[in-house]
Amino acid sequence: MKIFALIFILTVIPSLGKEYDFKLVHQWKQIEYKFNSEEERLEAIQNGTFNIGNIQPIDAQYTFNQYTGEERIFVTAPRLRKMGVPAALGVIINETRDGNPVIEPYPSWSWHVDPKKCNNHRIVSVFRIWWDGCDRLWVSDTGVIGSDFICPPQILAFDLQTDKLLHKYEIPYEQHGNISWFLSPEAEVESYDNECENTWVYIADSNGFKLLVYSLKQNTSWSIQDKSFEPDPKYENYTIGGDSFSYADGIISVALSPASDGPEDRKLYYHAMSNIKESWVFVKDLKNRDNFEILYGAPQLFHTYKGTRDQQSITEAIDQYGYIYFSLLIDVLLAKWDPNTSYRKENWEIINDDYERMQFPSGLKILPHKENKRKEVLWVFSVAYQRFEAGTLFGNRTNFRLFAADL
Repeated sequence: MKIFALIFILTVIPSLGKEYDFKLVHQWKQIEYKFNSEEERLEAIQNGTFNIGNIQPIDAQYTFNQYTGEERIFVTAPRLRKMGVPAALGVIINETRDGNPVIEPYPSWSWHVDPKKCNNHRIVSVFRIWWDGCDRLWVSDTGVIGSDFICPPQILAFDLQTDKLLHKYEIPYEQHGNISWFLSPEAEVESYDNECENTWVYIADSNGFKLLVYSLKQNTSWSIQDKSFEPDPKYENYTIGGDSFSYADGIISVALSPASDGPEDRKLYYHAMSNIKESWVFVKDLKNRDNFEILYGAPQLFHTYKGTRDQQSITEAIDQYGYIYFSLLIDVLLAKWDPNTSYRKENWEIINDDYERMQFPSGLKILPHKENKRKEVLWVFSVAYQRFEAGTLFGNRTNFRLFAADL
């Protein structure tokens, strides 16, 4: 993969915001891919496998190699329509086409072609990804094209030193039933011994209203249900930037409190997208499969704040001090909150109010600063998803933007 001068980009592009200096890293009018030739690209357009109007990116993941200094940004584009998305996961390279950064399929084109064949080495449809402290890229593949369940959903882990597959786990049918959409993974590395085998992955299932827990060491998973994962019908309608759509999405976001909380007190925060409540559960309870032998059988383990938002939110992230960063979708705001206080707007600090450029921040990550590991960077991928649903995702205006802000 080619190296690009990200630090230079962060320096020369004008910033926005007030106290939080959000710098524009990349922007697209439409998603472009690195094809093997111009002829191949034209053929893909003609046969419908590459259709810019059907490509809606969802997540971006910045990574850096601590040995070589190489920086990369991965981008996901799930197959939300039956055709039109050539690759569901890629990495930005040092090329542009009509001003749009070009994305090279990851780890190679072969993983993305003929997804309906369900090859062993396949990536069908990916919403979000996660980079962990062992330099692994965790991929949650829904196996869904459009609304059709094509292949068994799977969890993949790639070694970012070599770009080779480290782990592959197909989620058992009884845990998804061709209903679940496993959208948002977050990995917890308990120990760096034995090649980081003591790792847990938590994945939000927005369509089945479940939470999946996967143990790498045991190479097994279990599915959890609770009422707090479910949407509220009163909040299934969205209007953003003049475009409207309806979604009955359940749990959409998972965010771990800092490891410094310790194994007994570490929490997983979460909320449903089409809801206005915030909840949490102790991680130690999630790791005990016996707690969840019966679906909905452990309501006492899940805690919901009494306060609420007045609108929907999508993903959230937590910094090293335990502060939670989240979006307010309708008003197009980014907020910061101390979860030790009550959940109400009086306790939220609005850190960004750029209505035009921050619409639908689907990707929200807090990552270590490359030059100073004691500092962190908030990455925000705004994707104007409402335009995709409304059919107004046109290539004559900027639709997708990636920002970064030092914390």
